[in-house]
Amino acid sequence: MDVDRTRRVPERDLRAFVQDVFAAAGLAPDDAALVTDSLVACDLRGTHSHGVIRVPFLVERLRNGGAKRDARLAIVEQAPGTALVDGDGALGPITATQAMALAVDKASRQGIGMVGVRNSDFIGACAHYAMMALPSDMIGITWTNGFPGMTAWGGRRNAIGNNPIAFAAPSLTRGPVVLDMALSVAAGGRIRIAAKNGDRIPTDWLLDRDGRSTDDPNALTDGGALLPLGYKGFGLAVFGEILCGALTGSRILGEIPAWHEETAARVANGHVHIAIDVAKFIDPQAFKARVDVMIDLLKAAPLMPDVHEILLPGERAWKAHQVNQRDGVPIPEPVVVDLLALARQLRVRAPGTLAASDAVTL
Repeated sequence: MDVDRTRRVPERDLRAFVQDVFAAAGLAPDDAALVTDSLVACDLRGTHSHGVIRVPFLVERLRNGGAKRDARLAIVEQAPGTALVDGDGALGPITATQAMALAVDKASRQGIGMVGVRNSDFIGACAHYAMMALPSDMIGITWTNGFPGMTAWGGRRNAIGNNPIAFAAPSLTRGPVVLDMALSVAAGGRIRIAAKNGDRIPTDWLLDRDGRSTDDPNALTDGGALLPLGYKGFGLAVFGEILCGALTGSRILGEIPAWHEETAARVANGHVHIAIDVAKFIDPQAFKARVDVMIDLLKAAPLMPDVHEILLPGERAWKAHQVNQRDGVPIPEPVVVDLLALARQLRVRAPGTLAASDAVTL
């Protein structure tokens, strides 16, 4: 991200503003808070592709009826360690947050909890929900399917979702170990950030509408397709469809519309959330100390030339979170412009730290 084209906004101001925007778009206060938390948490961790850049798209889904403002979630199947939740067309962060909370609750009694969700929507960064298990000394896993914006291995047209998956585990002193990955070479949101900033992209990220490699991020919304992370990424995406789609009775593959384009259409995708209670296997403090030892051993490995440090999954995001919580959340200027335009439409006041000289200020 170009530092000269960003504005740092205090976390408190950003949360209050985004929550007001979703409330003005028709969400109940509790639901607005859940969606806001999922987005701001991404920006805090430096995952700006899934942060507040998504606010206008999600608001448009609410206003056009693709997502329900007053959805009523329901548990349709339940056993001691499992559940299936119907999201009733709610925005994805609402269903995903409540599903992961249920998985953690079940794991506290059964040792492991797995909750599937159907009839949902785009959930954003999977890491946000996997990390919900950490305060309970649990390991968290979240997986979702989605719009088929990625090619099959060897294909040149959209065929399957990039079906991201996240794992989160606690350590004692080194911060959480968090792996959050799309199964494409690069997440679609990262490519949209490049397009928003006017940047080019590596040529192994994307095919254009004619099936040719391109460095133009705008090709993604012009009939282009993400490339899978090799045959292994494609294979994992297939199992994402099986676990998140077929197992939960949700839509799969081409049944799922592009949530950010077809804003009046129900997404009705699926996701799964798993919590594993460490205490049912080993003393949590001993487990976390062992994770610390693992981290130290990995970091002590000999380095390749020009490599200065071995980073664990999620380490960069953990460090970014600490800096951004202290110094303010960096928001690219083009995203600021979009947020202020949305504020004017909804008659929501923006904090001066976001709006600066703009007329829509507190």
